[in-house]
Amino acid sequence: MKRIAILGSTGKIGSQTLEIVKTYPKDFKVIGLACGHKSEKFEQQKKEFKPEITAIANQDGEQGLIKVATYPKVDMVIVAVVGITGLKPTLEAIKKNKDIALATKEVLVIAGELVVRAVKKYKVNLLPLDSEHSAIFQSLRSGNKKEVKQIYLTMGKGPIAKMSNQQLKKVTIRDVFNRPAWTMGQKIAVDSASCINKVFEIIEAKWLFDLKPKQIRVVVHPEYLCHSLVEFVDGSIITELGSPDMRRYIQYALFYPVRKKTKLGLGVDLIDKKMTFARPPLAKFPCLKLGDMVLRIGGTMPAVLHGADRAAVDAFVKGKLRFTDIFSVINLTLKKHKLIKNPSLIQLIKAEKWGQDCIGKLIQERKK
Repeated sequence: MKRIAILGSTGKIGSQTLEIVKTYPKDFKVIGLACGHKSEKFEQQKKEFKPEITAIANQDGEQGLIKVATYPKVDMVIVAVVGITGLKPTLEAIKKNKDIALATKEVLVIAGELVVRAVKKYKVNLLPLDSEHSAIFQSLRSGNKKEVKQIYLTMGKGPIAKMSNQQLKKVTIRDVFNRPAWTMGQKIAVDSASCINKVFEIIEAKWLFDLKPKQIRVVVHPEYLCHSLVEFVDGSIITELGSPDMRRYIQYALFYPVRKKTKLGLGVDLIDKKMTFARPPLAKFPCLKLGDMVLRIGGTMPAVLHGADRAAVDAFVKGKLRFTDIFSVINLTLKKHKLIKNPSLIQLIKAEKWGQDCIGKLIQERKK
């Protein structure tokens, strides 16, 4: 029986993890639960799963999350909290030899080098929960690292991608939520629309799979059947296909390194299905260009990118910034930043905050 703790248990990933735990009660024991704020849902989870330790971030603070993540009886920590909150608990859990199933992008975007270094030092598993990265992780089992030529991260094509440049200037938060497949929260929905989310995935892929920037490519795949691909040096391309359902990736991580027969109806019939691939629309969505640039510069730049995006998205949601201005203010912030090449965790956190503050100042200056 695998003993787990979930950081972000009331969110979508956390809730789906608990659904899988209920489906396989003999395989898992919930030892710890943590969430962002007090809610009836969290109280119900505590009653149903009877964890030994719990925490609420806005009451118990970061230390509360760390206590749940490092609790001695825990074997695996599912990190699915929002934002930078998951960074320190993840690092501390790794130091206590806990396997990590990671959904929180910020952990690797902001501090990828530090996290990967800790994973190697403490010899734990770091398992991706994002569909694209899980697809790559699974496909890589077909060969070894030296045999990998490059990977392809897939991205969808929603209504916003079909808009003209003039229409993009008028995009609203309602337009952002008009998506054909995945359902998601407000921040990630805006990031997906602007393609910054794909930039974060590029950064994650570099650290998860020890790749060079030139080995990471993005391809548009509107059908949401193929969830990323690995091309090997002999010309073979291996991929993972399936319905766009996060429970499949969560189940894979929970049972790793074995596959468990699904009881959740997660299969897909490929008969009469079609798959198409196309180049990403770099001219229309310039944020896509930031991934390669930020990775090549390295240091504190990814942390600044994340902070800048966080503030830019907030400004867009509040009507203070047009959708098409998200790239320009983020790009300007990156140009203003004074790089630190080998930053500590504290310096990375400060750089992320600097990125937020810089966006705030730029928006204020635009009003004048």
